[in-house]
Amino acid sequence: MSIDSSDILLESNVAKLVHRGKVRDTHSIDEETLLMVSTDRVSAYDVVMPNAIPGK
Repeated sequence: MSIDSSDILLESNVAKLVHRGKVRDTHSIDEETLLMVSTDRVSAYDVVMPNAIPGK
């Protein structure tokens, strides 16, 4: 499986971003609802890996 750079989503404007973690982003939908998005960012031993892992 190869990853084309045009297939990579670096940012979205789904809703207001309230927190960006090592591998998950948290967005505020409204006053009472949060959306947690799991990304394909990889963290091992508290280091965010620079390269994607195919199929993750």
